[in-house]
Amino acid sequence: MSATTRKPVKFEKPPVVEVSCGVTFRMDKPLKSGHAGLYWSRVRDEFPRCEDAAPITALFETTDGAPSVQYEVLDMPELRRTWLLNAAGTHLLQLQENRFIFNWKRNSLDEHYPSYDTVIADFWKQWHQYRDFLVEQGLGAPVAVQLELTYFNVLLGAVHFLRDHRREAAASRFLPTSEAINYRDQFLLPENCGRLHVNALSARHVQSGATALRLDLTARGLPKEASEQVCKEWFDLAHEWITHGFADLTTPEAHELWGRTA
Repeated sequence: MSATTRKPVKFEKPPVVEVSCGVTFRMDKPLKSGHAGLYWSRVRDEFPRCEDAAPITALFETTDGAPSVQYEVLDMPELRRTWLLNAAGTHLLQLQENRFIFNWKRNSLDEHYPSYDTVIADFWKQWHQYRDFLVEQGLGAPVAVQLELTYFNVLLGAVHFLRDHRREAAASRFLPTSEAINYRDQFLLPENCGRLHVNALSARHVQSGATALRLDLTARGLPKEASEQVCKEWFDLAHEWITHGFADLTTPEAHELWGRTA
């Protein structure tokens, strides 16, 4: 499986505020709470900040189009999710019993998005270090059971953003212009290796306080072969679908606002 040769989508000022690269996995032995602290001690120079968060419920793509949730009976409460952040707050590791996530986050409107190539390289670097740690601790080599790539976008400006959700301005309309939107959509990825999920909702930008549109695109799934090379190809395909899907969902007026160059 490999990405196609479509021309990349490029913007001078892309509205992406966060990128999340994640892997859900299984191991021979379960992770214990002490492992998170031990791992933090190893990467503390790079990630000096530590926080706790509620665990994420894993959603798994199914053939019928509805993501499934796996349940199991536990002898004790599920482990909390550990957040490890760099000093600037732009890089985040999320550690959970069966999940590893790397995030790049934009802290200000002026901050430059470093590109997918940079973010995915950082993800693989951090995943390799964590994978080697798990093996060293005798937990077994983690085996990927699902991959996930998400782009979070905040759309600001006085243009119409979504191509498929333009209000018909007929004089006979009863309802006024809506004050907020919230919709979801999903698309099957090639070779049945997952789905692209789209979520758009009205929001407010934290730094400026301006009204905004939040547009999140998540590719979730797994290639038929879970080797690292094939998983890398899956992430590249997911990125292609997210970026081209984003361009397909948004209007030419918005593209002009963000300075589309390709």
